[in-house]
Amino acid sequence: MTKDNQKGRRVMFALFLLSGISLMVLHLLDSWPTATASQVAPKSNFRYHPLIHWMDNGSFLTLPEVVSSLESPVVMMTANRGFLDLLHNLLFSIQRFHLRMNLVIVCEDKSSYRNLSNGVRGLSIPYLVVLTHLNESVRNATRYGSANYLDLVQKRVSYLKLFVESGLDVLYIDADIVLLGDPFRHFEKKADLIVANEYRKGNNFCTCFLFLRAKRIVRTFLDEWLGALPNDTRGNQKTFNKVIRRDDFKKKITKQVLPANVFVSGMTFRESTTPWRKRKPQPALVHANWMIGRENKRGMFKQAGLWFVPKG
Repeated sequence: MTKDNQKGRRVMFALFLLSGISLMVLHLLDSWPTATASQVAPKSNFRYHPLIHWMDNGSFLTLPEVVSSLESPVVMMTANRGFLDLLHNLLFSIQRFHLRMNLVIVCEDKSSYRNLSNGVRGLSIPYLVVLTHLNESVRNATRYGSANYLDLVQKRVSYLKLFVESGLDVLYIDADIVLLGDPFRHFEKKADLIVANEYRKGNNFCTCFLFLRAKRIVRTFLDEWLGALPNDTRGNQKTFNKVIRRDDFKKKITKQVLPANVFVSGMTFRESTTPWRKRKPQPALVHANWMIGRENKRGMFKQAGLWFVPKG
């Protein structure tokens, strides 16, 4: 074999080796995760524009930065460090029952933002994490009626207003809720506002579970609700019930009140000792309200077999 042939073979072998390495690198880059599940907006049966955000530079994505890129309907939750375990349980309930939702979690503090952005062990459903664009709230669990509690729950109205003003239908779900079925199948298409009810008899609307369509009359309602919040010493529900019962909104807003035996409050749930799987009709959600304290709420869920966070 001549020296030229040997040199040619060595060159061909080197090119072959380099091409193989290049293919391996491309494969690795293609399969390398660009973001955790918490950093990518979900694909669902609803059209949704995927978003990716990064924590590498220490920056925090806020709701106004992304809202124009979202599509209806959005499912909004809020998080603070003190109630993260309850929010995790809600997310695991969504995963357990294979519900496909466009989830946006508004974090009230940087600690909960980091926790959710890093992903939750065992949780594979996608969700988008944003930091509040308003003042950060207390990280610890808050007691009902406290100043910190009022701050947390009243800010939610501003978030809802931002979604609706951006042309997005939005469903808000409290962290101390578990979903046991697809709530959207219970919604009437003609309804502008869909709300849970605390009682089997009588109406005390619960803002823990609230669906709003992006209509002008709903925007007007949100303005009035937001303006009345300084007079609400319990949160946001008292003013909601007062404003929605005004004659102008009673006539102009098409409202759907969800059945209390399907969208079940803590009070209604404890009226029966029947296990939730055997109840007729089957609950679509259970809310751990009508009790104070994170430990009591978690205890109710565990006792009822509604704690879905994996052990360990």
